[in-house]
Amino acid sequence: MASDLSQQVDDLVQRMDDSDQSIQDFSDSLDTNLTDIQSAIDEQAQNIETLNESAGQLTFPLSQDTIDLIKEQFPSGFITLVAGTITLKDPRISPTSNIFLSVSQAGGIQGFLSYTASAGQAIINSTSATETSVISYLILN
Repeated sequence: MASDLSQQVDDLVQRMDDSDQSIQDFSDSLDTNLTDIQSAIDEQAQNIETLNESAGQLTFPLSQDTIDLIKEQFPSGFITLVAGTITLKDPRISPTSNIFLSVSQAGGIQGFLSYTASAGQAIINSTSATETSVISYLILN
């Protein structure tokens, strides 16, 4: 009977040792996982810091083909008013075109700008008949 009791105690001690080892292995695994997670968080924080430092400064290279495509899709340029008016000729202008106008260099007495678009042209007018400003334009269809 003492032998059975001794065997049961030995089995219990072995199961406790196995259990202790399992707990230690699990604890080690958790430590490793937490370390990996902390490293990933630190890396992402560094990435965010780098992005914040370069915010508004991001650039990308444009090939000449890309620039030509942009110019083709969004025609723009400069034109100078003569006595408060000028005709902008461009085959891409249609009666439904939206043309954005802005004074690039003031000249004469400035007025308010407007335009009337038709097929192939837009007549730009100022409310001042003496305006000679350089106007930048952007055509959107």
